[in-house]
Amino acid sequence: MKRQSSFLLREVAGRQVVVPLGKAAVAFPGMLTLNATGVYLWELLEQDQTLDSLVAAFCGRYEVTAETAREDISAYLEKLRSVGAIAE
Repeated sequence: MKRQSSFLLREVAGRQVVVPLGKAAVAFPGMLTLNATGVYLWELLEQDQTLDSLVAAFCGRYEVTAETAREDISAYLEKLRSVGAIAE
């Protein structure tokens, strides 16, 4: 999976947000606010990733178990999927 080019990470009022562009903005006329870990995962999704590769990278950077990381990353990815921000 990889992030869609029609969604961009921007800083708005001191917060990191993902905003849709063009047709994506019609389908999802909002923004997603990301925390530091969300930004890290978003940046990893610039390249094609699997759930396993995201979990491995996340566990290498943060002190978290693979099980917890997998659950949290899966929920994060589901939110991105629901707005069309990632492609499988």
